[in-house]
Amino acid sequence: MNIAELKLEIIAKIIGTDDVQVLNRIQEILNKSESLLITNEPTGTYETSERIHILNDWQKERVEKALKQFENGEFITNEDAEIELQKWFQEQEKLFGQ
Repeated sequence: MNIAELKLEIIAKIIGTDDVQVLNRIQEILNKSESLLITNEPTGTYETSERIHILNDWQKERVEKALKQFENGEFITNEDAEIELQKWFQEQEKLFGQ
């Protein structure tokens, strides 16, 4: 199990519990270790909505696949995508005379 899968599993369990003692203990652990946590995420305020979406197995697989592709450099930048789209549009104009 990788980190992303572990996080999703923990989040799902937290969402699924109504045990206040368990939730308070989790909060204590996180508060105590907050200064020790090292993440690659930027610090700041995150806005959340009232709705929480739990990913199904297919969605989890797609997220994992996308993360692996990103880690392997299998992506294009927004600028490169724009260039490819412009080239495609130009080809379409040549083919269909628009």
